[in-house]
Order: sequence, then C-alpha cells, then structure tokens
Amino acid sequence: MAMGKAMEERSGGRLKVEFYWAEALLKRDDTVRGVDAGLAEMALYVLGSLGGYHQINRVIDLPGSGLPGQPLGTDIYWKLYNKYPEFQKEYGNTFPLIMRKMPGEHMHTTDRFRLVKVPADMAGLKTYANPQMAPQLSTVGAAVINVGVPEWYNSLKTGLQQGMLIHWNALFGMKLMELFKYHTVIGQGGVGMQTMGVIMNRDALAELPADLQKIVLDTGKEYQNIGNESDLKVQQMGIDQAGQMGQQIYEATPAEQQQWFDLLKPIHEQWIVDSEKAGYANARAVYDDMMAMIKAGK
Repeated sequence: MAMGKAMEERSGGRLKVEFYWAEALLKRDDTVRGVDAGLAEMALYVLGSLGGYHQINRVIDLPGSGLPGQPLGTDIYWKLYNKYPEFQKEYGNTFPLIMRKMPGEHMHTTDRFRLVKVPADMAGLKTYANPQMAPQLSTVGAAVINVGVPEWYNSLKTGLQQGMLIHWNALFGMKLMELFKYHTVIGQGGVGMQTMGVIMNRDALAELPADLQKIVLDTGKEYQNIGNESDLKVQQMGIDQAGQMGQQIYEATPAEQQQWFDLLKPIHEQWIVDSEKAGYANARAVYDDMMAMIKAGK
C-alpha cells in the first residue's frame, strides 16, 4: 500500500492505485493469469507458489544453495533475470516490478524436542518446512507437518509440531517465540529463502507516458530495497527477543551448514531434470552460473 501511495504522490495525482484485498479482484490461483490478461495491473506474488509457472526462475529458490543473505540473494536473482532471456519470457505479458528474497529459513525447536545442529539430529521431529524439502527431510527421520498459519500457535503448543524450519520474522510477527527453546542459525541464508514481490502487466506500463513509467519503475526498485531493509530489522528483533527470553541460539559451523546443504542437494538435480524436460536445455548452465555467483558472494 505504501508503494502505491508513493506512486500517487510522486506523480502529482496523475497515477491512481486502487487496492483490492482478500481475493476481491482475483483468486490466488488466478494471480498470474489475471495480471497477464490485464484483469489486474499489479499483484503480490510469491515466485513459484502457483504450479506451472516460472520453472527456470525458480532456480533461485532451490533450498540448500547457500545463498549469502537476503540483499545479495536478491541481487543474484536480478543478475540471472537480466542475463537469461528465458527468465523474462516466462513472465509472459507480466514483469517483476519487485522481486526479492525473503529472510533465510533456520531451525527452531520447542521444549518438546531438542537442539538440532545437523540434519541427523532431526530424527523423530515433527516440523513445519517448505514442502519441497519434505522428501529429503524424511530421509533423516523428520516428518513435515504443515498446517494453516492461524493454526501454528496451537499446533506448536500441543506438540503436533515440535519445530519449524522458517525465518525469524514469522516467529516474531506471529508471536510464536514464547513457544520455542532452541534456535539453530544455518548461515546467513539459512536452508532456503523464498522469493516474493509484485508483478505488473507490461501493457499497463507501456500505456503510461515516459515520465510516469519512470516513477513506477523507480518506486518499485526503491520499495524492493525498503522491503529488504525492513525484513532485516524485524529479523534482528526476533533474534533479540529469543535472547531476552533466555532461549538457546546456536550458530551452525561451516561444516554443519554443509551437512544441511548436502541433504538438500538431490532437490537441485531434480530441478535440473524437470527443467530440461520442460524445454530448458541450458538448465544446468543456469544452475552452475547461480552457484558460481553464490560462491563469489560469500
């Protein structure tokens, strides 16, 4: 909402941004199709959250890739987007006005379990996690149990879930911190970082005068950076809160971090296979390029 208001103010009222909440304009599953068709000119979008879209773009979301934190992870995504035409083509008649990495996902457990330093420590754990990780987590004896966000608190309190592989911001924002006892920080980027932003209809932008196009694009870029900065502040607030509550915060060593990354590596290979089947012959080259950027960013 703040970004839309900023566009209106900077355009002297020539731009008007009308907001629709709670799927009033488009159902969640119709987000990409609706913006592509111009039924909405902009929409919030979590990359890859709707099946069948943005296969090659989702290389940036592969868990266990070792992304070097949120700002650099965002930069790597945009380098790939600008380098490979396939990334842009997947967006069809839309484009990412904002697309940024979310905070890293780390291991948090309640007093119903124990401190988890490495994947082997997860044996018997019932945890929330990105569903993409579920098959690999099961190989170390962990069960992924995901419930709706409104049910998180009770699920943790009753022991249905004993842990969460998630970012600090969720624990702080959803007031879940009091339910936890142990936290394992797995590098700057955690075991994974989802990507979200705002997609916009290309025609809607092209129809605007050049000066208004510039306002839209510049404001989007600015609010992408503001979002990253805000997330980092909230993340630190969550870490500080856990410390104030006397909870144990463990920093995984580089060798321990690598155990997490190794566990999730088969997901990378499966993404390459799936992408090649989808017609992206250069999928492995794109992946290798991303991994080289990640290594250079550390």
